[in-house]
This record gives sequence, C-alpha cells and structure tokens, in this order.
Amino acid sequence: MVLEPNARTERPAVPPASTSDTNSKIAALVKLITKEGPQITQIARELGVHKETARYWYKERLLKKGYTVQAVPNHERLGMRRVVALAEFSETFRPYGDAVLMAMSELCYLTSFAKTLPDDLYSIQASVPQEHANDWIRFMHALKQRGVFSSIQAVSFDWVRVVPMRSEIYDFEHDSWQYDWASKPKVEPGSLSYTPSTKGKIDPIDLNMIKQLQIDPNASLIEIGDKLKVNYKTLTWHHRKHLIGGGLIKGYMVNWTGTRYDPKLERALHRRHRYMWLELMVSGVTETERMQVMAKVNQLPFVWFEAGGQNYFAQIAFPTETMTEALTFIKDATSSVRQKATWHFMDQANALRFSITPSLYDQEHKKWKFDQVELLSKFDSLVLEIKGMTS
Repeated sequence: MVLEPNARTERPAVPPASTSDTNSKIAALVKLITKEGPQITQIARELGVHKETARYWYKERLLKKGYTVQAVPNHERLGMRRVVALAEFSETFRPYGDAVLMAMSELCYLTSFAKTLPDDLYSIQASVPQEHANDWIRFMHALKQRGVFSSIQAVSFDWVRVVPMRSEIYDFEHDSWQYDWASKPKVEPGSLSYTPSTKGKIDPIDLNMIKQLQIDPNASLIEIGDKLKVNYKTLTWHHRKHLIGGGLIKGYMVNWTGTRYDPKLERALHRRHRYMWLELMVSGVTETERMQVMAKVNQLPFVWFEAGGQNYFAQIAFPTETMTEALTFIKDATSSVRQKATWHFMDQANALRFSITPSLYDQEHKKWKFDQVELLSKFDSLVLEIKGMTS
C-alpha cells in the first residue's frame, strides 16, 4: 500500500506564547518524536512544557508546514534484507513503469521507487525475506528475459537505517538548514559501526500494526484496533511486547523534505525546487572503505537513508541552493573509492514509498512467502496484457 501520512490539523485550544528558545525546543521535540513517536503528553513532560504548547508546536509548526511523521520498521528484525536495483524498462513497458512497480509493491516486497535524472532509469528498493534475497534478484532478471526490463542491476545489503533528522542545526521558523560547509561536524555516535539486528518474533497482528503506524502514526491504539478488528487489550500487549520491547519498530521518521501522499489526488506532493535528491552507490567495498565513506557522508545533515555491508548506499537530499558545494563534497567523499562509486539524481515528482504488506506473511508456516514460479506466472499475464494494449 502507498504510504498516506495523515496529518491531522485540529487547532489546539491554547496557542503558546513565543519564547527565545522556541526553535531549540522544537528541535528537541523532533528528536523525541524520532525516538518515541508523536506521544505529545509524554514529550511535553520530558521537555518541561505544557502539553498544549507541545501540541501546538507539533501541529502548527510541523504538520501544517508540511512535515510528516511515519513509523520506521526494523526490517532485519522482521527477517528482511534490503535490495536496491537500478532498472531500465524496455520500450514496450516504459509507459507502464509506475503501474508495474506499484503491482510489485503488493506482490514482491517493494518499499520505494524513484526515477533517475537525466537518464530516466528507475531506482527500486525492496525489503525481501533474508532467505530469498538472491531469488528476488533472479526474479528481476527473469523479468528482463521476458522483456519487461532492458537492463537491471541489483545489489543487497546487510543493514539499513533511516538517518534521524539533525534538528539541532535546522531553523524551523524559516525552514532552512544552518549548515557551515567549512566546518567538520561531529558524526553521530554509533553511525559508523552500525550492525544489523537479529531476526525477531512476528505475527500478522504485529505486521498490521506496523503498517497502520506507517500510514498514520497519530492513530491511537483504539483507532487501530477498530480498523484491524482486534481488541484493545490484545493490541496493547503486542505493541508493548513486540513492537517496542521486541524492537520491531526502530523509531519514527520526521520527513523534513515535505513529501507527502495525497489520497484524494492519488499522488505524491512535494516541495518542488527545495531539494535535489542524490543516491550514492559504492559497490564491493571493504569494511575500511565503507567506514571511510560513511565518516564523510555522515558529516552532512542532509543524509536521509543508508544501507551497508559489502556495498554501501546513501540517499541525500541537498538543498537546491547548495548544488555546487554538494557535487564538490560527493567528489571528495568518494575519492578513495572512485572506481567503485556511482551516483544519480532522483526525480521525487516521480517517486513513491510503500508500507509493508502483511498479506505476504504465511502465518501457518511462520515465514514470508516467495514463490518465484507463481510470481512469474502473474507477471506473464501482465506482460501479455500490456503487449496486447500496444499491438
């Protein structure tokens, strides 16, 4: 399912008075949301402010200005492995690229896609069952053989992480980064030695809860229970024991780029001309090389997403006015791995993210489904349908 953040905008009853440290308080609020989700009453207590003040900041200074919040699943705990593919659709299928990929999100674990600029390829991300990562790559190559893709390159990663917003150097009043390119900011502790989580215990209730929190993190457990037809006591136990205690959720993403999905228009809305997205891929790296590149990349506050292992991948959203500095930075950051590094600019107006798909989990056998024969049969039907439309 396409992610549809639900930014509720009811006006709080008591607007707070402005203070000289409002920006720093909002920055602290963002950091707490990243860890705990939008638990406003608890966050207000930790910030030492009235809950209506915290609620005002959250709704008026974040949600109404286009920031959204979504739960971040711990894909390794869910038994998943991240794969990133760079694909070019064949001439026949190019007009149907988005539709094919949206179908794949329901059938074979896609988490996102975006078009590249200016070469018009597709960058495709999937979180697939760990035991089927190589099968998924073979499946994509089988689609190439069937004429869906004219080219496909795919690599897998041991771990993934959504990089928390560096809110302490962001001006929430003017929606701008206060970043000094000449400085050497301290890298976040633990970011370079990141290791994958182990596989945890899951069941359909956990997966459906995670999906709902990806779509709307503001929903209460009562609301989620009503939607899932699960009683509140059972849902609370799963939330406490599995999602939080079992680490099935890593935290929450505060989307500072302003991208959101509009369910009425059925498309993603973007703050156009604000950010230029770049995807960096470094293939076949040693641990030393990976850590060297990560140490440089993580000096930036614009890093959105990372994946690592024998390959390294990063998504970076550069403010458009910094493109000269950005290109110089990327050149310097990859100087030691120049022959292994590639990068592409991304067209976020042609991009979508997806929630997890609980229906792909086989409760009876306690494992994720992946039947390549069945999948190819379904795509064979799709291929015939599309070829019939173009003949």
